[in-house]
Amino acid sequence: MEQLTAYIGRDNEERLGLLQDGSSVVASSVTRAIMRAEAFCLDTDEDPTLLYFDSDNTVLCIKAGLIPDIAAGEKHTCLITLYDALTTNGYAWDNVKIKVKSWPVCET
Repeated sequence: MEQLTAYIGRDNEERLGLLQDGSSVVASSVTRAIMRAEAFCLDTDEDPTLLYFDSDNTVLCIKAGLIPDIAAGEKHTCLITLYDALTTNGYAWDNVKIKVKSWPVCET
């Protein structure tokens, strides 16, 4: 299980390599991803600024600090479901933990 850090309100991008049997998935074979936690659900089809793929769909990218209504100190376990052209129900892929932190900056 991979752990990510979300900094509230920050544009940090976390990248999850999509592996199958230790190798990257076939380029462009994955068509959709859903990341589900108890407090939120992100979908590459519905939330493409928060959850999206790299150019060849072998890396899942998330801007977790921009997820609405998360708060510093929270920890979320997220289940990732991947879809391809052959499945309508998706594949249970992996889970990740997201630790939420604040990152204060000076006011301008």
